[in-house]
Amino acid sequence: MAEFTIPAPGTICWRELATKDIEKAAAFYREMFGWDVAQSKITPMAYQEIHMDGQARGGMMQIDENWPPNVPSHWQSYVAVDNADETCGKIKANGGTINHGPFDAPSIGRMAMCMDVSGAAFAIIQFTHPT
Repeated sequence: MAEFTIPAPGTICWRELATKDIEKAAAFYREMFGWDVAQSKITPMAYQEIHMDGQARGGMMQIDENWPPNVPSHWQSYVAVDNADETCGKIKANGGTINHGPFDAPSIGRMAMCMDVSGAAFAIIQFTHPT
């Protein structure tokens, strides 16, 4: 498994593709950019990690029946934070919106799906420190 170094707060640290066809998307990105895409060993859900240069750089997940209808395939950027709950408070205080969370993702950390003041989507993540 690729190593992952917890990034500094404020770093755009993870990119995630939510897609309606994960196998087709994985094949596309492997061919286009030479990405190593493989099932995550961290989570039991169907989640493909993107590895480059020995580092986990992002992931891919399947849009399934648990998602709201008509959600298109899309990329999401995650920003590392020290404290997800405090950051959500700051986002709201500065005119942003919290769409979902904060919530715990087992073995990963605490995260939230957000929107900035212009309506652009982004996510925050407080990583669990490795043991």
